[in-house]
Amino acid sequence: IFDGNPFVTQQWYLDAYGVKTLWNKPIVNPKRPVIAIIDTGVDMTHPDLAPNLRTNTAEAEGEANYDNDGNGFKGDVHGWDFINNTPNVRDFNMHGTHVAGIAAAANNGIGIVGANPRALIMPISVMQSDGTGDVATIVKGINYAAQNGADVVNMSLGTYANSRAMRQALEKAYQTTVI
Repeated sequence: IFDGNPFVTQQWYLDAYGVKTLWNKPIVNPKRPVIAIIDTGVDMTHPDLAPNLRTNTAEAEGEANYDNDGNGFKGDVHGWDFINNTPNVRDFNMHGTHVAGIAAAANNGIGIVGANPRALIMPISVMQSDGTGDVATIVKGINYAAQNGADVVNMSLGTYANSRAMRQALEKAYQTTVI
């Protein structure tokens, strides 16, 4: 069913982790889950990802340069870039784009297909283009994801820091999301 994507044969993990088997199961909940990709950003113009971007309709249909949904972020139609403090999320490292593709690339016959091609991607930049970051910025990203409807929070990053602030943000997010 998803073999029309040219690179699906190179996605060994789809079989190894039983993802293709799950694709054949009936859909129980028609709601499309939102996966927050907390990383270096996401290339929102990528043809495998653009169809699956989560859209904040209050901002998309609202007044320009205004916080239409009252969440404290003007114009956050798809997500937020906490590195540059802008709704214009980009990915100069491509790690976040790679992660978003594995999670939720569209089944569009172009490149790969994500583990859940029905999922919507909420791009959140918290890491610099060189892949480094800090706990305070990551905490902002976690809080944003949880407060703006993410069903799943993906953070393909690591740290040796033992941060009480990050632990508290994750514990709070865990009340409404899968981490």
